Amino acid sequence: MLAPLTAALVVVLVMLAALTALATVRGRQIDNPTFYVACAAELLIVVQLVVGIVRSGDGAAGMSAALFIAYLAGLVAVLPIAGFWAVAERESRWGTGVLLVATLGLLVMVARLVQIWNGHG
Repeated sequence: MLAPLTAALVVVLVMLAALTALATVRGRQIDNPTFYVACAAELLIVVQLVVGIVRSGDGAAGMSAALFIAYLAGLVAVLPIAGFWAVAERESRWGTGVLLVATLGLLVMVARLVQIWNGHG
C-alpha cells in the first residue's frame, strides 16, 4: 500500500462521512457535493485495488496476500451498493444514513487493510 494514497482515501472518506452525517441530521437527500465526494472516494478505492494487487508481494513477511486482495475487492463494492440504496431511500433521511454507515465501515476496512499489510493478521 502506498501511504499517500491511503492517507488521501482516509481524508476523502472522512469528508464523505461528515457530509452524509450533516445530511442525515438535517433530513436531506444526497446532494451534488456528496455525490462528487463519493465518486472521488470510489476512484481512490479502485486505484488502491490496482496498486494493492500490483504491490501485494511487497507487504510484511507474514501478510496474507489472499486476505489482503479480498479486502481490497470488498472495498470496491461497498459505495456503489450503498449509493444505490441511498437513492432508493431518497424520500427519507435514511438514504444518507445508509451512506454514512457504509462510509464508516469503509474507514474500518481501510484500517484493517493497513493491519494486514503490516503482517498483523
